[in-house]
Amino acid sequence: MTTTRTEHRAKIADARNVLGEVISRARFAGETTVLMNRGKEAAVIVPFDFYERALAALGEEAVPAPERS
Repeated sequence: MTTTRTEHRAKIADARNVLGEVISRARFAGETTVLMNRGKEAAVIVPFDFYERALAALGEEAVPAPERS
């Protein structure tokens, strides 16, 4: 079964200006935002549960990065 997911696209600078909105779309609406840099895909903001499922499907585990001092 295939699920359709709403995907937004935004230039990084534009997304930075509305970061709270981008995060809310991911968190509450389950929508992804593809961040664009010079017309190319650079990164994706996804709902956290999607990220957890992707890690599990890949058999990977996230390890926290060391804190900067």
